[in-house]
Amino acid sequence: MRIITVSYEVWRRTVTALVMLGLVVLLGMTLSVPPHTAPVATTPLPAQDRYSLRDVITQQKVAALTFDISWGTVMPEKVFRLLKQDHVAATFFLSGPWASQNQALVRQMAEAGFEIESHGWAHVNYTGLSSEGVRQNILRANAVLTAITGQKPEFVRPPNGDFSPRTIAAARAVGYTTVTWGTDSWDWMNPGVSTIINRVVTRIHPGDIVLLHASDTCKQTDLALPTIIKDLHAKGYRLVTLKELLRTGQPNYRG
Repeated sequence: MRIITVSYEVWRRTVTALVMLGLVVLLGMTLSVPPHTAPVATTPLPAQDRYSLRDVITQQKVAALTFDISWGTVMPEKVFRLLKQDHVAATFFLSGPWASQNQALVRQMAEAGFEIESHGWAHVNYTGLSSEGVRQNILRANAVLTAITGQKPEFVRPPNGDFSPRTIAAARAVGYTTVTWGTDSWDWMNPGVSTIINRVVTRIHPGDIVLLHASDTCKQTDLALPTIIKDLHAKGYRLVTLKELLRTGQPNYRG
């Protein structure tokens, strides 16, 4: 067997090279592990930046009947006449295209003391739009509603009640507060007059914002409305506009 001998100098250089190689490998492994960082504390967004206005916290027996209108000429006129005849305050959320095509009726609503607010322009879900798309949707309707009534709306009800913190911020950027509802009448589903009446009358609560519709696609709203008004009055409720409702208590933003 042949024995290989090396000089001390060769041995020293070899060991040094191996040590250096080990240090390089160890350093590489250290750099590949992300440094530990403490979690960054985040402050939750306030409720008004996350959710829509749903109702008002108040001890008074007050509620706001609110009507969305996007289509038609028959039901809008019927609902307007019923409310005016019974001297009931209400708020109309009008889409820009409908208001543009029915300017005479919109002016009559405003002159009769009804509150006119915005239902935007295109009837599309706001979460499917960019933030700029939401702003433009609201601003386009704003121009029409302001020109007809002489007063800028302050509230927008997004189509289908669809919103997110991003769309709420976009609406606020153009001066609007996002509003949905506390009680849904279901009149948009045409479930039967008794069902519409029962949902509103049994679910009503102080400070409630009630969702109703006055588009032609809703066939039973005018039939249910007289009984809703009569029964709410019998329960001691005062029916007011949205702005009047907000003066009775604390806005309640919730999901």
